[in-house]
Amino acid sequence: MIKLNNSTLTLQSEDGLKYFIINNNSKKVGHIEITDSDPSSLSFEIIGEERGKHYASNAVYLLDSFAHKEKRIKVIRAEIRPENEMAKHVLEHSGYYIVEKNDSRVLYEHIQSETRKDDTYEPGEGNKVIYLAGGCFWGTERAFGALNGVVETKTGYANGHIDHPTYEDIIRNETGFKETVRVTYDPKKVALETILKAYFLVTDPTQADGQGEDIGAQYQSGIYYKSEDDIDPINSFIEEEKKKYSNFFVEIKPIECFYEAEEYHQDYLTKNPDGYCHISLLDIKKIKDLNTV
Repeated sequence: MIKLNNSTLTLQSEDGLKYFIINNNSKKVGHIEITDSDPSSLSFEIIGEERGKHYASNAVYLLDSFAHKEKRIKVIRAEIRPENEMAKHVLEHSGYYIVEKNDSRVLYEHIQSETRKDDTYEPGEGNKVIYLAGGCFWGTERAFGALNGVVETKTGYANGHIDHPTYEDIIRNETGFKETVRVTYDPKKVALETILKAYFLVTDPTQADGQGEDIGAQYQSGIYYKSEDDIDPINSFIEEEKKKYSNFFVEIKPIECFYEAEEYHQDYLTKNPDGYCHISLLDIKKIKDLNTV
């Protein structure tokens, strides 16, 4: 029997590497099976009314750790039907990326990797940098890539308290890290104020610890600055923005640390156009409209 640290789930062995998923009310909510090979394959199912909860995400996280660390399996593969939206959402939010797709199946892989701290990062001559958190970083990265004057975007993890966090670490909501996009921009082509306008076009500041259906501390919205010169213009903009809402949960803090996310997270929606995104194409268009202002 294997238990999650947060006691949400127990994986009870049924037959070797087959497991029942049991919640903390002793209710069976699904099952998982993993093959004892390299690359390993993984399958899981969440039962009926339990879909949409976090049981599947937690169970996949646990089995990933089991396969990588205890079984020393480097690559895990998961195969699903294209119409299985629940499995698609869970796998993509558990660090799996698409390696093959056709009308009958979608094949995912998960590879254990290490993240890199950007403490020596410099934006380049004449450029500036701002760090923006607003839900799933795949969508946030695509959104700011649509803004003229943005030189580079990089997904990563900001302001947590462990070294070299992985995606699997931060989705446990125990590390303090937020999914964040490092936005490098040319201030001669796009003003910080325009970037902040774009941010609030795609971020709901009234939602605490989440954006849309993405719930958890890693989805906390935040604006993290590196240059002290940005403090006053950010605070001035935020004070006006706060007047529009009765509740306001966007963090405004200096960037304390930032780790670039694993390579498969970089430009994810460019590489996987059908991948999950909490930001609509209409909202992306609103950002593009700022290019003409």
